[in-house]
Amino acid sequence: MLKYLSTAEQSRFADLQGKLSELLITDTEQQELSALVGTAQKLAAERVMAIETVRKMIAENAIDIHSVFSAEAIARAAAGAASTARGTRKKSIKAKTVKPSARSKQVLIQVKLDKSAGAPSRYTKGQKLGRFVSRNFKQLDVGQQLVENLLKYATALGRTYFATPEGKAELEAFAQHVHKTPLNA
Repeated sequence: MLKYLSTAEQSRFADLQGKLSELLITDTEQQELSALVGTAQKLAAERVMAIETVRKMIAENAIDIHSVFSAEAIARAAAGAASTARGTRKKSIKAKTVKPSARSKQVLIQVKLDKSAGAPSRYTKGQKLGRFVSRNFKQLDVGQQLVENLLKYATALGRTYFATPEGKAELEAFAQHVHKTPLNA
C-alpha cells in the first residue's frame, strides 16, 4: 500500500515509523504518520476502483487481448512469462533470442482424435521433424485443408505465434511435412 506514496512521502514515512518504534515520536509526528497512512489507503482504494472500471469497460465492449496488442507482442509476452515460470529468465537488459529445443515446453499444436489410451500428439516451437508422423496429425490431412485443420488444434500460444510471419512459415513447413511423411508404424 505504501508503494503508492511518492518517494519523499515514503522516506518521511520510514523516518516517522523509526521514531515510533523507538518511542521518540511526538504527537504532531504521529498525526503526520496517520495522515500518510490515510493517503496511502486512499490511493490504493482509488487504484482498485480504476482497475474495476477498466475491467467493466473491457467486458461491456467485448475487448479481447488481440484488439489491444499485436500478435507479436502477445507472443513475446507469452515467451517471457514461460521463461519466468521455468526460472530461466535472463537478468540482462538486452533482449536475447532463445533457440527452442526439441523438448521445448512451447506447445503450439496438441491433437488427440481417438479415445484410446496414450498421450496426445504435440508439435512444439522449433521441433525437429522426424521420419514419421503420428496418426492424429495424419487424420487431419483431409483435402487441401491441412493448415486450417491444424489451426483448429492450436494452443493459445500457437494461435498467436502462427499469426506472425515466422509462425506462418513454420506452420506451412509442418503441414508439408505431415502431408509428405509416412504414418508412424
